[in-house]
Amino acid sequence: MVTVSTILGTLGAGGLLGYFAGTAVKGVSRLLGCLLGIVFILMQVLAYYGIAEWHWDKISEFIMGPAATAAGSASAKLWAILTWNLPFGGGFATGFYLGMRR
Repeated sequence: MVTVSTILGTLGAGGLLGYFAGTAVKGVSRLLGCLLGIVFILMQVLAYYGIAEWHWDKISEFIMGPAATAAGSASAKLWAILTWNLPFGGGFATGFYLGMRR
């Protein structure tokens, strides 16, 4: 059976650095997901007690409109920064994928 360490060893430094970067991005995105979940729960509690009223149609338009385009361009920009001037881009990409998966 092929293990992650075998694949990363074959890919070399690029794979190892990609794995570390993927693990970091995954950790930050999990933290961001937890924070957004907490904000949503707080919003719902405020709505339940009549303290606030949310216009979900407007929020949905905002999220699916310009904000979605900005998020797509931000992820493309992040990838461009992470792979800038790397001689071992293929190994880095594979390691990054493995880091995000694990």
